[in-house]
Amino acid sequence: VETELENGVRLRGFVDRIDVAPTGEVRVVDYKTGKAPREFTESKALFQMKFYALVLLRTRGIVPAQLRLIYLASGSILTYAPDHDELIRFERTLSAIWKAILAAGATGDFRPKPGKLCDWCDHKSLCPSFGGTPPPYPGWPDLLSAEPVVAKENS
Repeated sequence: VETELENGVRLRGFVDRIDVAPTGEVRVVDYKTGKAPREFTESKALFQMKFYALVLLRTRGIVPAQLRLIYLASGSILTYAPDHDELIRFERTLSAIWKAILAAGATGDFRPKPGKLCDWCDHKSLCPSFGGTPPPYPGWPDLLSAEPVVAKENS
């Protein structure tokens, strides 16, 4: 599925399955090979599904009646029913995320977010969270001209 939002944010993804009931209701299904998320992390798991639902809203003018994640290893199923207003708020969230990505790309301000997986990382010597120094930022690629965007120095 693919669409471009009014502000130019391009959304594209690969949906595993879209079911259409005889009544016209749509269900978006995605299969996962990993474990089902714990209850407090379900919203992260549903982010991708809301993304698909938003693309369907913008391309077909419909809100899926159901978003379903099927975890093959455990047989667990996570089901969610989005509504129109929620998808519009989600669209604003995606736009804000993209705006933040562009700002970080233009300035080179990529802040680390340490977590449990840092213990496994081989790049601590380059990470400010561990006293490391990252390599010089080469700048954000400017897709509209041959001129590279130069990162500003942090003061």
